Amino acid sequence: MEKRWVYARTAAVAAVASLWLVTGAMTNASAAAPIVNPPSSSVITAVPPAPAAPDKIAVLEARVAKLEQLLESQALADMLGQLTKLQAETQRLNGDAELQAHEIEGLKKRQRDAYLDIDRRLRDIEQGLAAKEATAAAEKESSSAVPPPVAAPLLTVPPGAAPPSAPSPSATNTSDISREQVMYQRALDALRKGRHDQAISDFQDFLTHYPKSEFASNAYYWLGEANYAMRRYEAAITHFKKVMTAYPSSSKVADSTLKIGFAYDELGEREQARKILNDVVSRYPNTRVAKVAAERLQKIKSDNN
Repeated sequence: MEKRWVYARTAAVAAVASLWLVTGAMTNASAAAPIVNPPSSSVITAVPPAPAAPDKIAVLEARVAKLEQLLESQALADMLGQLTKLQAETQRLNGDAELQAHEIEGLKKRQRDAYLDIDRRLRDIEQGLAAKEATAAAEKESSSAVPPPVAAPLLTVPPGAAPPSAPSPSATNTSDISREQVMYQRALDALRKGRHDQAISDFQDFLTHYPKSEFASNAYYWLGEANYAMRRYEAAITHFKKVMTAYPSSSKVADSTLKIGFAYDELGEREQARKILNDVVSRYPNTRVAKVAAERLQKIKSDNN
C-alpha cells in the first residue's frame, strides 16, 4: 500500500514538471512569434508588431523636418509676393513719369502756339496800320503834287502825242511796302508750319533787304524762337539779346528776356537762368511773362531739390 502511494506521488510530480516545461516553452514561443488572431474565415490576418522607441523618434524627426520645410516655403512665398509688389510699383512710377513728360511736351507746344497766335494778331494789326498809312501817304502826295511849269517855246512834242509824265513816287513806295510785307509773311508762315530752317533763312533774307523795317524787331525775335525750337540755344540767345539792345521800345523785349532765361536753363546754366527770370518777374509784374517766369523758377527749384 505504501509503495503504491509513493509511485502515485512520483507520477504526479513528473506530470507537474512536464506541465511546467510545456508552459515555459509556450511562453517563449509566444514572445518570439507574432500574435495571431484566431481565423474567422479562410483568410488569416497578421498584426504588425508595435514600433520600438527608436522608430517613434525617427517619425517625430521626419514630421519636424517637414514642418520646417513648409515654413521655409512660406517665407520664400512672402518674399516673392513682396518682389512682385515692388515690380508693379516700379512700373506704375515709370508710367507716371512718361505721362508727366508727355504733359510737359504738350504744355510747351501750347505755349509756342500761343506765342504764334499773339504774333499773328499783332502782325495783322501792324499790317492794317501800315496799309492805312501807305494809302494816306499816297493820297496826300497825289493831291499835293503840282506839275512843274513848262515854257511854251521849249515844248517839243510831236503833233498828236501826249506830253511825258513823271513817274509817281507813291507807286514805287507802295510796291516796296508790299514786297516787304510779303517777305515777312512768308517767313512767318514757314515758322508756323514748323519749317524752322526755312523760317530762319527767310527771316535773315528779310533783314538783309529791310534792316530798318518796322518788323525788324519781330523778325529778330522769331529768329530766336526758331533756333530755340531746334535746340540751338546759343543762337537763340544772340537773337533775343539783339531785340533787347537794338529795339528797347519793342513789344517783344519782355518775351525776349523770358526766352533768354529759358535758353540758359536748357543749357544747364541754372544760376544765370534764375537771375534773368527773377528780373522778368520784377520788371513786368502782374503780366503773362511774369507768371510764366515764376512757374519756370518753381520748376528749377523743384529740380534742384
